[in-house]
Amino acid sequence: MEENELTTNTQKTSNVVERAVRLVEAARVVAFDLETTGLDPRRSEIRLAQVSDGEKIYVVDLFKRNARPLFEALSRDDLTVLAHGGDFEWRFVYHHFSVALDNIVDTMLLSRLAFCGDMSEHVGLGDMAESELEIELDKDMQKADWTLDPLPRRQIDYAAMDVKVLPPLYKLLLEAIADTNQERVAKIENEALPAFALMKYVGMPVDKAAWDAHADENEAKLRDLERSMLDADWMPQRDPVPQAWSLQGADCLAMLQAAGLKDVAGTTAKDLTPYADNELVSTILAYRKAKGAAREHLRPRVFELAPEKPPAPAPPWNFGSPLQVIEISEKILGSELPDTKEGTLLRYKDEHPFFKHILEYRELKKLVSTYGKTWFQQAYADGRVYPAWRQIGTSTGRVASGKQGVAPNAQNLPKSHRKFFVAPEGRAFVDTDYSQIEVRVLAKMLNEERLLEIYGRPEDDKKSGDVYRATAAHMLDLASENVTKEQRNLAKAIVLGMNYGLSARGLPFYAFINLGIEDMTLDEAEEYVEAFYDLYPKIREYHGAGKEGINDVGGVDRTTLTGRRRDEITNRNEAINAPVQGTSADVLKRAMTLVYGRLKAFDDAFVIASIHDELLVECAEGDAEAVAGVVEGAMLEAADEILNAEEPKVKIEIDVAVGRRWVKG
Repeated sequence: MEENELTTNTQKTSNVVERAVRLVEAARVVAFDLETTGLDPRRSEIRLAQVSDGEKIYVVDLFKRNARPLFEALSRDDLTVLAHGGDFEWRFVYHHFSVALDNIVDTMLLSRLAFCGDMSEHVGLGDMAESELEIELDKDMQKADWTLDPLPRRQIDYAAMDVKVLPPLYKLLLEAIADTNQERVAKIENEALPAFALMKYVGMPVDKAAWDAHADENEAKLRDLERSMLDADWMPQRDPVPQAWSLQGADCLAMLQAAGLKDVAGTTAKDLTPYADNELVSTILAYRKAKGAAREHLRPRVFELAPEKPPAPAPPWNFGSPLQVIEISEKILGSELPDTKEGTLLRYKDEHPFFKHILEYRELKKLVSTYGKTWFQQAYADGRVYPAWRQIGTSTGRVASGKQGVAPNAQNLPKSHRKFFVAPEGRAFVDTDYSQIEVRVLAKMLNEERLLEIYGRPEDDKKSGDVYRATAAHMLDLASENVTKEQRNLAKAIVLGMNYGLSARGLPFYAFINLGIEDMTLDEAEEYVEAFYDLYPKIREYHGAGKEGINDVGGVDRTTLTGRRRDEITNRNEAINAPVQGTSADVLKRAMTLVYGRLKAFDDAFVIASIHDELLVECAEGDAEAVAGVVEGAMLEAADEILNAEEPKVKIEIDVAVGRRWVKG
């Protein structure tokens, strides 16, 4: 049967739901797609549901049919449901029918994996159909009105094509995943989809009134700081703004009077002719009569004869302008800065008050511009914010959130703003965070014995050692108990910075921004880096190998412990960090899957945020302690599956906090 016959007949047939259900019940793999009246399941309806077993296609109009039997059939445990961007289908079916399609295999996630970390590739269904199958979908239909009744045949055909392309696309993607040995990470990603879909659906409870009040306070602080900087005795004055006379009207008259022609009453030819013996006046009259090149030749002569126009008072400094920050700095230092990056300004913060104040200004400015009242964008409703999580949000596989103009980024919230996330009455937060997971991953990957010794083995009863204190003690040749807080912070900056592949040049800035360590010189940083490498020689080898690989062939490929690929890396730090950060992402996603399944034992408990190595769970207040134990156990199990299936093994620890506010981190 031709494609158009299928789509037309099945959509109009009275028993289309029953026939679609029979197709699903007889299949092992079914392609599935929805057409909806909008993107938010709470505000939009499902118009069409399409299913295909690769041979037949059924399109069900939910404005005319009860599709519940179809969705219940699709939830069968031993069925693979193909969907592209499957969290969308999951959320709509869950909201409207309370059916969780936990068996979705997402061809969009598989596409991301197949491109091996290249985030520049477009992986929408239309893009993939065109690039991989040479099928062009009707893109105009993406913005079609799905409330029309009856629906135009073009829209029904488009809906049918969405599921028609999924089985062949799935086959190609499976081959690509197998060719790149990413079967395990593909399984991790697809099993984690329901947890991400639910997290995206439930949102995060937030006290928006308190947030907005804090935003007002920050705006006031910024205005006060700006005013105090402008009024400060130490602030260099701006140079007056040079002015040029106009050769017409009142400004021209003022010029003539400034030249000593006090009796001139106007600037017309009639007014000026009595003064034509004056060279300035005669030149102005000649300029007005001239045309083209002659006119342009006379103009500078007028200004040569005229007195200099008094400069205008300078407007206030604009501290948001990098050019003006450079101008201020040059007045202070006597030489021009190469740029106005934080690292550059930090070098001078003790030389003049301006540099300390401009750094404070920028910090406040970011809080006001990024985390002000507009942070919520269009994603706030009924006391909750919906950050638009992206399951594979970065080249390393990490989660990301936010969509410009639509939803905010919840990944990089300042600690000062976490307190505004408050559990509803009778509810609580359980915040669980892998302790130093990326350093533990690095220790495991490299079999770095000293680090493994500090952390211990999974079966050890005692807690892991303090890697920062131990590192400080070894580097500074001190007894562990004699390491000061400042020395431990220094070691923390070095360990974390080197874990990301920082060089000695980048270490002082990283140490200041992240841990407030001031006055580290480049020479000191170089000494610290060498001491760190002497202490952990396998990290030295690992860093060197990454750099050599890039130098030799221009790029390197990297793989996580689960097989996630990141190919053709041309940046040294990315080459160093990708396997570590990617493995940590894999661990957290596996943890989310286990947590999602085990929280079903509780009424209304779910993950509401996945932040780097941290999960935030919302649950009933009375269940909080039990939920904390379940989540911690699931996270430990996930990490052990990936990190400790074989030697060398490393002890994993979870930091847990329970409360009404999200304040940990």
